[in-house]
Amino acid sequence: MDNQSVDCGCEENSQPLLSTSEALRFLTNAANCTSNTNMVKLDDALSQVLAQDIQSKINIPGFDNSAMDGYAINLKDNQVNTPGGFFFDIVDRIPAGSTGNELAPGCAARIFTGAPIPKGANTVIMQEECELIENESKIEIYRPISLNENIRPLGNDIKTGVVILEKGIKLKPQDIALAASVGVNALSVFHQIKVGVFFTGDELVKPGDELKPGQIYNSNQYALIALLKNLNCKIINLNTIKDTFKATVEALKSLKDQCDLIMTTGGVSVGEEDHVKPAVQSLGELNLWRIKMKPGKPLAFGKIGNSAFIGLPGNPVSAMVTFLLFARPFIKKLQGCRDYHNTTYQVAANFDWHRSKPRREFVRVRLDQTQIPIQVNQYPKQGSDVLSSMVWADGFAEIPEKTTFKKGQLINFYPLNEMML
Repeated sequence: MDNQSVDCGCEENSQPLLSTSEALRFLTNAANCTSNTNMVKLDDALSQVLAQDIQSKINIPGFDNSAMDGYAINLKDNQVNTPGGFFFDIVDRIPAGSTGNELAPGCAARIFTGAPIPKGANTVIMQEECELIENESKIEIYRPISLNENIRPLGNDIKTGVVILEKGIKLKPQDIALAASVGVNALSVFHQIKVGVFFTGDELVKPGDELKPGQIYNSNQYALIALLKNLNCKIINLNTIKDTFKATVEALKSLKDQCDLIMTTGGVSVGEEDHVKPAVQSLGELNLWRIKMKPGKPLAFGKIGNSAFIGLPGNPVSAMVTFLLFARPFIKKLQGCRDYHNTTYQVAANFDWHRSKPRREFVRVRLDQTQIPIQVNQYPKQGSDVLSSMVWADGFAEIPEKTTFKKGQLINFYPLNEMML
């Protein structure tokens, strides 16, 4: 665990706030990639993280082949790039999966896409550019013909010895297809990390149950589990526990020896009913928990036994924003992902920012792609309780602290569709 720990025993208002970049650097520096790997069949490899480079042992394609349905031709020297009007005798037929006979000069073979180019052939003409004559025993071509038209040469896509997939990528369908194309039937991947979760708050009610006065439905549980599933984590879910110090300690004890990471929402502030922070401190260490941002200032990070601990804020928007900005890169690095940082793009703000604010804000915005450059509009309600803003939004606009600007200012945009992968 990083030795730049924050003394979490002091009062909230006396603690310095970390910047978002400091907090992210602190978290990712503390994340150690899992060293455990296993082999999986291609059908089970989707969304796993590749644990070693994949090098091709063959050329793709393994032979010169036709890119079109048409005719393979042995073009004579005096027929290259000269006016058309040439005749060729059809002497063979070569479907994909078979090989043809050697072609003599002035002869052609009917050939289909993917079929090997026969010896002697030096170009392929599309069937649409040929006219069949003399009871379909010959073809006539009227345009000039070049050498090597519509021929895919050996190794055109992949050459023997080339690394086709690099360690640390999260395997996508196209990656799995590429592995299959060179004959690989299993891949070495990092173990899925195991994340334990529980939720605190006597006001929380399971969706479907009746609400009593003062109670709310527990949306955080379903948001967090869905976000973790998007990251292909194994999850141990203790559901909602009693909002007491004792119950919180017992939950942490039950998870600490079987999880790579423990996560909670709520209970990480300094209120008398916030038990997560002191429970973590009683079993391990807490390293940071106040960030100069909105939404999501209270975020806890620490360690209990061999498990890392991240405590997200209790407000639903704050919980999702801090997960995506901080927990997601941390988890991706734990998983062995090579590229674990969030991607940002520059967009134009379609709004003014009149008042300089002391904390960096991540505003829920929607893209307007009818404009150049692309613009973003902000949701009218930016409260950390307004969960509907997360459904409406395409992403977050990052507004640096102590900043004002007019409409048209270029700002960083975090796309939600990419952050959900």
